[in-house]
Amino acid sequence: MSRLPAVKREDLTSDHQQIWDRIHAKRSGGGGPYSMLMHSPAMADHLAATEDYFRDHSLLADADREIIILTAAREVDARYAWSRHEIRAHNVGIRPEVIEALRTKAPVDKFAGKERLLVQFTRTLLHEHTLPDELFARMESEFGRAKLVEAIRMFDVKPPEGSKTF
Repeated sequence: MSRLPAVKREDLTSDHQQIWDRIHAKRSGGGGPYSMLMHSPAMADHLAATEDYFRDHSLLADADREIIILTAAREVDARYAWSRHEIRAHNVGIRPEVIEALRTKAPVDKFAGKERLLVQFTRTLLHEHTLPDELFARMESEFGRAKLVEAIRMFDVKPPEGSKTF
């Protein structure tokens, strides 16, 4: 995406400036990915609304959400996301040694309790693209269905019978 120039507010139409203002009202750090996403203002607006839901209305505890985000950011080497969410992780009380273990991709056995479950869950989804029944059951037992759905943000839905897939 860095091949595209960053969008500047003054280059947008007045309608798109309203989207810019709405997005930037809740974000610091110069807009991060939104400086690129604003090339498609309507899409940026929808993505920001989804992000705002998870930031402001999620059923997941802030610390749980940040562990999931930091784990995912580190697993895919998303440096910008890591840098922003590391700050949030400290602010919501995640212990520095947990953040450092995530940064170094420490083995899952270096984590304990719920943190361990969240790291294992996130890494498994990212690498295997599914959850084994046992891990799914542990997540559902620990968090309940609504929080589990928020954590997954996707489903392993079987296609209709007889469908040709890959």
